[in-house]
Formats: sequence, C-alpha cells, structure tokens
Amino acid sequence: ELRSRSVQRDPHENDEFLPTKNLVLSAEQQSALDTALAAIHDPVNSKPILLNGVTGSGKTEVYLQAIENVIGAGMSSIVLVPEIALTPQTVERFKSRFVAAGTEVAVLHSHLSAGERHDEWHKIHAGRARIVIGARSAVFAPLDRLGLIIVDEEHEHSYKQEEAPRYNARDVAVVRSRIEPCAIILGSATPSLESYHNAQQGKYSISWLNERADDRTMPLIRVVDMRIQPAKKGPIVLSNLLCQAIEDRLGKREQIILFLNRRGFSTALTCQECGYVCHCKHCSIPMTFHRAAARLVCHMCGHTQIVPSKCPECRDPKIRYSGAGTEKVEDTVAKIFPAAKVARMDADAMTRKEAYRETLGAFRRGTIDILIGTQMIAKGLHFPNVTLVGVVNADLTLHLPDFRAGERTFQLLTQVAGRAGRGEVLGEVYVQTYTPHSPSIQFARKADFKEFSSQELEFRKQGQYPPFTHFVLITLRSPNLELVEFSATTLWRYIKDGMPDNVILGEPAPAPLERLKGQYRYHLSLRTVAILKLSRHLRKVLKDLTFPEDVHVTVDVDPFSLM
Repeated sequence: ELRSRSVQRDPHENDEFLPTKNLVLSAEQQSALDTALAAIHDPVNSKPILLNGVTGSGKTEVYLQAIENVIGAGMSSIVLVPEIALTPQTVERFKSRFVAAGTEVAVLHSHLSAGERHDEWHKIHAGRARIVIGARSAVFAPLDRLGLIIVDEEHEHSYKQEEAPRYNARDVAVVRSRIEPCAIILGSATPSLESYHNAQQGKYSISWLNERADDRTMPLIRVVDMRIQPAKKGPIVLSNLLCQAIEDRLGKREQIILFLNRRGFSTALTCQECGYVCHCKHCSIPMTFHRAAARLVCHMCGHTQIVPSKCPECRDPKIRYSGAGTEKVEDTVAKIFPAAKVARMDADAMTRKEAYRETLGAFRRGTIDILIGTQMIAKGLHFPNVTLVGVVNADLTLHLPDFRAGERTFQLLTQVAGRAGRGEVLGEVYVQTYTPHSPSIQFARKADFKEFSSQELEFRKQGQYPPFTHFVLITLRSPNLELVEFSATTLWRYIKDGMPDNVILGEPAPAPLERLKGQYRYHLSLRTVAILKLSRHLRKVLKDLTFPEDVHVTVDVDPFSLM
C-alpha cells in the first residue's frame, strides 16, 4: 500500500521547553503593558509605542504578557529580533511560555534549511502558528488577524537590507501596523535617534523602564585609558586592570564576556622597513590575517591569499602582524588564563547551523568561563552568572566617516555593558579606549541616553542630518575609475538642474571604501525634508539619463551605512 503524508520539519524539535508563568510586573512594567493593551484593543486610534527600557529592565516580560492578551483575543503576533544569535534564546522564552498552552510558535531566519523554512512558512500560512519570531524578513509573515508587532532592539542596523529591495524592517513594520491595523512596540535600551525624535514630536507614544527588574543594580563601568598603559611588544590586547578583573572573577567561578567587533587574528600585515601593507587586490582595505586558516582574508569580498614570508615590495623579512581581532583575543586569553574554558562567537567560528545554539547553551550551563565575540553577543542575551564584561577596543566604530558613528558607539557600548550584573552579583564593565573623553564613551559610562540624545540631536540639527532631514545616497560603481568619475559628475549636473528647493546636494566624491570587489565606487549625497519631491526628481533624472554599460547606479533612501 502506498500512502503520502506530510512530515513537518521542526528546527527546535529536540529542544525541551519547561513551562513558565507570568512574572509579577513592576509599576513601570505594568504602565508599559497597559499602554500596549490599549493600543491592541484600539489600534486605529493608537500610535506606535517606543518602549525605552534600560538593559535588564524586563522588556521581554512586557512583550510576553502583551502577546498573551493578543492570543487570548484570537489574534496573532510577529516578534522581530536583529541577530540570529538572539533567536534560540528568544524562541526558548516564547515557547516556554506559550507551547504548553497549545499555541504554535514559528521561526523564520536565514540559518534554517530550505526544508525547515518551507515548513515554517506553510505553518504560518495555514494559520497553525499564531506567533512568528525571526529576523527582518519575518515582517512579511502571512499572518491573519495580526494584533501586535514587536521590534526588539529597534535601533539595530541589521534591520536594514543593504541589497535590493532596500528596506528597513522597523519602518516596514510601522507601515504594516497602519495597514492591518494593529499595535506595534519598538523596544530598545538605546533607541535610534529617528524613533526617539518621532516620540518627542508626538508621532509615537513612549514608555520608560528606568529600573532593572527585581531591583538589580546597573553594572559599574570603568573606562581604561590605553594611552597610559605600560609599553609592551606589539599591540596591547588586554590592559593590566582588565586582566586583574578577569582573574578575580574566575577565582569566584563567575563568567566573563569579552567584546571586540573585529574578526580574525591581526587586522593588517605591515612591513616595518618600507611600510608596505598587504591590501586586497579587489578592495581598498588591508587584508586580515586568520591564524586558524593560515591565510590573509578580505572581509569585504572574501578573497584569500597565502601569507608572504617576505615583504612583496622590498623583500625584507621584517613583515609583522599589527592590530587585533577576536582570534588574537582568544589566543591572548588562553595564554594568560590557561585553566579557563574559552569560546569564541563570530562569523568565522559560527559556520555550522547549530553552532549558535550549542555555544550559548554551553555558556548558560557554565561549561564556558570566558566568551569572546563580536556584536552578535552584544545585546539581548541574558546570563545571570556573567559579572564582568570587557570591551577590548571601544574606538573601532567611533572614528568612521559616518554621521552616525557616535550614536553607534554609544549604542554598542551600552548594550554590551548590559550583559553584566543580571544576577545577584554586582556587574563590572571595563571599556578600553584611546579616546576616553569622547562624549559617546562618557555618556555610555553613565548609561545616560537622554543627555546623549539631547547633545547628538543638536549636532544633527545644526548639520541638517537625519532625523531632521531624509538622507539619500547614490552609489555609482564600475571597474573603470575614469568612467565612474565621469558618470558621477554627469549625474550630479543633471540632478542639480531643476532640483527642488531646500535640497542639500553634495559634490561627487570617491566612497570612503573606494574600491570594493574590483569595482571603483563614487558617492552622491542629498539631504531634504521633502523626500517625495526629491524622489520624483531623481526618478525622472535616472529615467532620462543613459549610463555606460559597465556603470551601475544604486539609490538608497535613509541608508544605515555610508561606507
């Protein structure tokens, strides 16, 4: 007898979920929940809710209880998270709360297999799943009777898709909440200045969670001035202060997180005799040395090459590694603390499908003492036994040629600092920096979002940058430098002719990352309040203008990266 039957692939079928109950809310949490419930029951007359809660303030519990009300009313919910690394922990918390009651939870993100993604999508489409958790593409999940959308860590750049179609999942979520209509909560300890400005203007309502749940104390943040550290051979990876703090916490059997937002072992290979630096032949950036693969790797295009034993220019053997990545930090920690169990979480180490879940599970069980990683460990993770966080180099994002550089640094430092002290023991954070007096670092040290946003918004207003204007970035790329420069100048002239009033048009200039994947790149930037008028003008110009065959033009409205 032949039969056909459907077998559902469940990416979490082997996981055990212990049922959990609603926690008692603080007065601030209850106020935030009441605001959310009012929006759920009257979405037409409600505004998007910006939930500004310090790290560890219990935003997730507010989400869970709001969704419980949505499910009870026969509606469904979408929960967006920025990093795949956060998904296993988020899924665990939601399934533990809802699966025992018979509510299906579907998961959508890029690390699912094609079959798992197919089955999860059909589970949603058939109406079997009432809660969808996922990365940015989950905003398009085909749910019926949508009652609530939650965008967790709404400030995160990973919600912006950099390839066509270029969209920001946070903004799409706000638009979908108007179309459905349904309630929407944008949650963050460090909201984007765009969302915070909307709240100040009355377009969004705002709820504050200023205290950590269960009266936990915010971690003590110490700024370590690396300029006055004792001289050593090569780059200083860990300061004496941070090493002493790690030794102290290991002695108490507590856990440590070390954060560095740069992969690899060394960030450049430099000749000490003639100054030659090994650059990628396709991109205008130095190659990064990866010791595990024993190769030089370009983090932009993926090009790899063998490590030269002598300088390719002057043939001198004095060619040395400079800078440090997560591999170098892992190697340094293993040498200084040989008895500690160390793990690394970055794009190089997390290549297997289950690697995220396995590493975070081992860290939660306490079999890992020190977790080293990039921004995938910087937010959303809750480990009560983590009492020390070390930021190895706080300056990496601070000096980029981008008007958002200060905001990104503040957000990243505040988020990573929030991983410490979430249990009974007071947490400590050590921030290593060569620019300790930067406002971004000083405001992050005090976790003072209001003062930081006030100063940063004033700077943006004077420079006429978002959120006071819309920013449009036009990128032209070609393998021919002269051709792309000529095309950019020609396009600039056409845009200038008949341009709407109150538009600030920048001169054509090479992109900060001038060459990428063998293509030379030029930028044109425009800023305006009236984005629809400018969009119509740009559409007409691009339609009427013919570009050479190997010149490609992309237009990005409100880009997150200007590189």
